[in-house]
Amino acid sequence: MRAALLVAWALWAAPAAARAQEDVPEATRPERLYINSGVLMGSSRVVGMGGAYVGIAEGVAGFANNMAALAQRSPGLDKDWDVGFTLSWLDLPLAKAKGKDLDNDGLADDAPQTLQLLGAIMLQYRNVGLGFSMRNYQVGYCNTAHCDPSDLIRVSLVQSALAGAVSLGRDDFILGFGIYSAQAIFSHKPEGNWNYGNTGIALDILYRPHGRSYRVGMSVRPEVVGEWRRDTGQVPFIAGRQLYSAVVSPAVLSLGASFRLGEGAERYNRLSPAARQQMLEGAHFAEVPAEDDVNALAGRWLISAQADFISRVENAVSMHSFTAITEPEKVGGSAMIQPRLGVEHETWPGRLRTRLGTFIEPSPFEGQLPRPHLTGGFELFLFRYMDDWALTASFDVSRRYSNFGVSVGFWR
Repeated sequence: MRAALLVAWALWAAPAAARAQEDVPEATRPERLYINSGVLMGSSRVVGMGGAYVGIAEGVAGFANNMAALAQRSPGLDKDWDVGFTLSWLDLPLAKAKGKDLDNDGLADDAPQTLQLLGAIMLQYRNVGLGFSMRNYQVGYCNTAHCDPSDLIRVSLVQSALAGAVSLGRDDFILGFGIYSAQAIFSHKPEGNWNYGNTGIALDILYRPHGRSYRVGMSVRPEVVGEWRRDTGQVPFIAGRQLYSAVVSPAVLSLGASFRLGEGAERYNRLSPAARQQMLEGAHFAEVPAEDDVNALAGRWLISAQADFISRVENAVSMHSFTAITEPEKVGGSAMIQPRLGVEHETWPGRLRTRLGTFIEPSPFEGQLPRPHLTGGFELFLFRYMDDWALTASFDVSRRYSNFGVSVGFWR
């Protein structure tokens, strides 16, 4: 009798379980989550100058903005090789995270936690450079009305690049190229992670004519659509919310120029001793420019301007819509322009640099006005141990938004 009951229960439970599985949709929502390119992410120097860095492209700090920085040699470099790294922590807890308008829709986001980290490393040998950079922008959204800190839905936007660069001529023209990746990771502690991502090809250029006080740069980032990378057994739900089909990062074309002003400005694009030696090995001495004083100041003022042209995308919604109660609003339906301007001053040559910048953040939401930002910061020489070390700090403030950061790296 007991065996008969077990068999009957099994016959009833199997269809019930099948019906329960059928009640769980296996498909994602058709919309794509928009990775907002208006958020200023970069090293503290980049942030301090309002993001206007494509036309500067110096050092490992500039690699994430213009990959040509990998092959631009430091003016004082006197050997065939060089290494560099930077580590930046932005969104320091100096201002309250909750209440910020992160996506510029005119409303405060319910995001009690934000974090931005940037790291990059590069290796140069003669006129060739290689490097890797990664930027992680993480936002924690409330899962419930009372917003328990241990019950947040975290969204990490990760942009990375594996790239190389080569300088041509008298280091006048530098070409950078590499693989650009955009990823999104949704996480909820009790349930795990849901991953999106894809890659594209990036191309960057820097023109730095020898003996001139200006540079011109260009950066091209492709549109990247990253579909959900479904793990075995995963359902398209996190904390009861249905996932979207993909994430999308719009294509961005950045054009920028920088200018040195003041005594010695013509030294802005001077050759390093290492570059001069390499040229002497393959040319007559008369073809090599006269030697520059590597310790001489190349103008105390640096001014940089840039414009970012952001493409439109199809069927996209904001990241915040994932935890919103109302039906999501479409974003990114129109192309946008984002102007940037930054100024750097050698306040104490060899010891302290101060910076001030601004940019206008367009809104991907229909009918919302652009938002102006004020940025700034400083770079302080610390000490010399195997190399020259420096501490850099920055701020970025705007309407319903603030960002403070620090970086550690080399003084150049």
